[in-house]
Amino acid sequence: MAAVSALFVVLLAVFGATEAGLSEVRGEQETREQWADDMAVSSDDSALQAEDELELLNSKLRELRQLVLKGVFLPEIRGEPARTELGKFFSGFTDVQLTARGDIPTKPFLDACDRMVPFLDVLGSTAFAPVKSDITGNIKKLTQKYSTDPARYSTLQDIVKQEMDTKTTKAKNSATDALLWLKRALQFIRQILVGIATGEKDLTKVAKKAYEDSLKKYHGWMVQGIFSLAMKAVPYYNDFVTKVALGDEKALIQDAKTYGDAMGVLAEILQTFYMANDLDSKQKV
Repeated sequence: MAAVSALFVVLLAVFGATEAGLSEVRGEQETREQWADDMAVSSDDSALQAEDELELLNSKLRELRQLVLKGVFLPEIRGEPARTELGKFFSGFTDVQLTARGDIPTKPFLDACDRMVPFLDVLGSTAFAPVKSDITGNIKKLTQKYSTDPARYSTLQDIVKQEMDTKTTKAKNSATDALLWLKRALQFIRQILVGIATGEKDLTKVAKKAYEDSLKKYHGWMVQGIFSLAMKAVPYYNDFVTKVALGDEKALIQDAKTYGDAMGVLAEILQTFYMANDLDSKQKV
């Protein structure tokens, strides 16, 4: 729970929220209270079996509810101007404008994810080709769903709720499954930025830890083997800094932190939403 709070505190510090911005959010408190109530999970309707898991989830949702009411979900999230090439890949995440309910708008999010994909070429175009293919495929599925009715599917949560209503979340090629895996890929790449932001100079170590903290538990031994090889193909740190930041290590670390924080907020919102609705499948591929 402390990690969630810290993430939003960092977001406020990095993006310099103004009092006027917070006032605008507080002005919609009634709407936010309804959003928080909608997010609540009860032991009667939750598919979660373990009471300790249910209590942990409800505790997390209560904390998010307080963040909403305090105006931490800003109507606009913006970062400082990019200092490095990381901005080309990740600045879209700092431009995402959350709705009054704290939901994530579909098109800006998918646009940001699309801009993120070429970053994998920097890590290793051949080695990370399977990851790129998976991400672009899931972006395409969600874009196709959104394009059928942009007004109805204006947020990612709206897309999933529609499939929940029609009981198609587990259907083949469902948008719910596509967003689930896109969220996991986002968490993987975000963890790479987090590792870079710590100043770690062994990018193989950074990528390996990022994988272990995000995707590994959802992969069978064969896919894990593919990723194991990919981890060894990442560039040397000095070459990476030269290519992405023209040798400015300090700027690289700052940008990695800025974009990692922004991606973390969005990933946390999606993760909580999926857990609240018992959609975070543990099935391996």
